[in-house]
Amino acid sequence: MSQVYPAPARDAEPTHPGLQHVPTGVPNLDLVLGGGGLLRGTIAMVIGPPGSGKTILAQQIAFHRAAQGEVVLYFTGFSETNEKLLAHNRSLAYFDENVIGAQLQMASLPDLLEQGSHEAEEAIVGTARKHSAGLVVLDGFRSMRGFLPDDQAAARFLYSVGAKLALVGTTLLVLVEGDATDRIRDPEQSVCDVILSLHRLVHGGGHRRQIEVLKVRGAAPLSGLHPFTIDARGITVYPRLESVVPTDPPAWRTERAGFGIPDIDSLLDGGLNVGTSTLAAGTPGLGKTLLALHFLAEGARRNEPGLLAGFTETAVQLRQKAGMFGIDLVAAEAAGTIELLTVPPHDLDADLVAWLIRERVEQRGVRRLVIDSATELEGGLTSPERAPMFLASLAAYLRSQSVTTYMTVDVPTIVGPELSFAGSPLVVFAENLLLLRYAEYQGELHRLFAVLKMRFSNFDRELRVYNIQDGVGIHVAGAAPRAEGLLTGLARPLARDLVAADGSPFNESDN
Repeated sequence: MSQVYPAPARDAEPTHPGLQHVPTGVPNLDLVLGGGGLLRGTIAMVIGPPGSGKTILAQQIAFHRAAQGEVVLYFTGFSETNEKLLAHNRSLAYFDENVIGAQLQMASLPDLLEQGSHEAEEAIVGTARKHSAGLVVLDGFRSMRGFLPDDQAAARFLYSVGAKLALVGTTLLVLVEGDATDRIRDPEQSVCDVILSLHRLVHGGGHRRQIEVLKVRGAAPLSGLHPFTIDARGITVYPRLESVVPTDPPAWRTERAGFGIPDIDSLLDGGLNVGTSTLAAGTPGLGKTLLALHFLAEGARRNEPGLLAGFTETAVQLRQKAGMFGIDLVAAEAAGTIELLTVPPHDLDADLVAWLIRERVEQRGVRRLVIDSATELEGGLTSPERAPMFLASLAAYLRSQSVTTYMTVDVPTIVGPELSFAGSPLVVFAENLLLLRYAEYQGELHRLFAVLKMRFSNFDRELRVYNIQDGVGIHVAGAAPRAEGLLTGLARPLARDLVAADGSPFNESDN
């Protein structure tokens, strides 16, 4: 079924007539710009390599302004004719055939420049004044520079056009092909009030697109590289998580968020502290995801909206798994108490996922969140060095919203003494740490559950053996066997329980 997108709402009137912002219509771009859009009457430049999305960005803004009733003049360079440029964008949701030739008028700038730079300037400004244009776009300015004597002439041309357009309240948007870091000394950049840099990089065999605000006069933009996507709607920007985390500490909550499994909740002194993050570590097959489903189901029973962000299993697989163990996930989804957000692990973008989580937390009032798994989410960052700050920011944001978070993480050792979390940023910011692991003892393989850490609560330090049963899910069978080294996976009887062959107590020091 095709996706239907609502017609754009008309922008609200500016609250300060002296600093009138022009909303771009590009989701979240105005937030990144730091002031609600572009300031009317300024010069904005977008720099990026071929295929980075410059033209789509400009057209999305142009069609949005036209939809608001403004007149937009769009001048193209040599890269694309008007007909090709429109043909390539007809399939995008923002495209509106009805505004072309009316609110949106297109022309060729090289044709004007062939008559001379002064004549081109007068034609642009005169047309903008005649139609009271709110936006003028120069697409492909790099190719237009060939009509001008030198770089200084290009800067003077932009400055003069921009200054004259500013007198009538018209914003000038200029698209330049290239790399902003290589072209930082281009003199025309000095006359611009806003400079946006688009990046296109290879990550994991795929491409990532990112936008960076290099310069904004009169606003405080969000710093850093912000990923954006191009799909049927056009461009959507996903602000870098670290730049939007609230700084005010949240109020402490005394409530508990239990799993609905009495023996496990008892170990946790009644459940997890509301607003904390919990890391459940273990090898595959131990039931970490199943425990997560118990956690969400118990929240649904208490009418606490839950969200599962998963990267390793599809929604169909999760529903099937839940049904096998007596958890009616389908009914909870229908009631709106649980939502499944499943993202394929290939080419996963951590910032995009974080923003989708944020949207759902604020729109649905999510109280319980499952991330399955945090290892996959961390792998979705383009820079591993960024992981500690990203994960700490995610935890801080969720804490500010009083969201109780349960995250799974795989450990490589199934049975053996190696069990180290050293160097993992996940352990640093998670207030609670649960361990699920296999242990071999006297010829039997046991599943063990242990609470290793609860930062703000007392907890039971004894180990428990648990089973996974059809129709029931996770069932705690009782205390773990009396043995040493259970958490290493290679257990042995306690020394005081050993007996020699003749039945007398066995002292290992005698051996």
